Amino acid sequence: MNDLKSYLTDDSIFFAPSLDPGHAIGTLLDRGLEQYGVPGPEAGVPDVLWGPERYALDRSSVYTALASDQQEAVLRKISRWNLSLSYFIEKSGHNYGAKMILLADRMEEKSLYCLFSAEEAIHLRLFRNFMNFTPDPATDWHPMLDPLARVIREGSKEACVLLIQVLLEGFGMGHYRSLMEDCRHPALVQAFQRILRDEARHHGAGLVLAKESGLRSGDRDECFEFTREFVGALQSAHWVLRALEEVGGPLSSGERSHHLESVGHRRVLEKRLNSLRDMLLKADREQLVSRLERDGVFRVRETG
Repeated sequence: MNDLKSYLTDDSIFFAPSLDPGHAIGTLLDRGLEQYGVPGPEAGVPDVLWGPERYALDRSSVYTALASDQQEAVLRKISRWNLSLSYFIEKSGHNYGAKMILLADRMEEKSLYCLFSAEEAIHLRLFRNFMNFTPDPATDWHPMLDPLARVIREGSKEACVLLIQVLLEGFGMGHYRSLMEDCRHPALVQAFQRILRDEARHHGAGLVLAKESGLRSGDRDECFEFTREFVGALQSAHWVLRALEEVGGPLSSGERSHHLESVGHRRVLEKRLNSLRDMLLKADREQLVSRLERDGVFRVRETG
């Protein structure tokens, strides 16, 4: 497996370059996706795909004090970041599928991951259809992408199944579902519906495979460390606050705290952390969860 690490760099996982328009491979890909019923790029996609109600911004004095054009700018930034995160996740899925195909020791398992990889290619195109920009890692990066890349690059086969398919795909399904429910653009809602059907199969297969195979001591340690990294990254991500400060200027510690309290940030974060915990329990990983709880991993950190 060490030989794979040289191929699974951040560049290959997230930043593989695209071919020039009209290249033969791109044309073949377009035709293949058409056969799977994947539509072409959407015209007239609005810059704001999720409104202030998704983030309870109507309860934030920081947001309501902004001028209307500034409020619009905040929502544009968050919409871009939501699409960017989805784009990077689906790109990483290509490399995850490739790794699992190579590590699978049964033909049926290889075939299963071939199917999953094809679906990740479809998901990526579906999200690209709504993007009139190319995500920039300098501005559109989410902290959870760093541990995601490390798991794909360094994780054992068993750790990858538990962390990617059970933990993250299960968590991601809830994230995508909430984005779908609050989305203002009907065509993107339809794309989320299709993607969620596929992700449910990926997650379900992960549960079956995780229960079928046990975790060796080294795998358990890997899963502990990576889960701790994922949770820490999730807690460090404050996109709404960042958008507010980039548009309206720096906030004091008191203003930040008041905003987070106003929008119920702690309650939302507790719900997300409980969701991660429950995903591990679904795969019968009580010992891992107990170890993480003893380490305080699922406790909400105070934000300054």
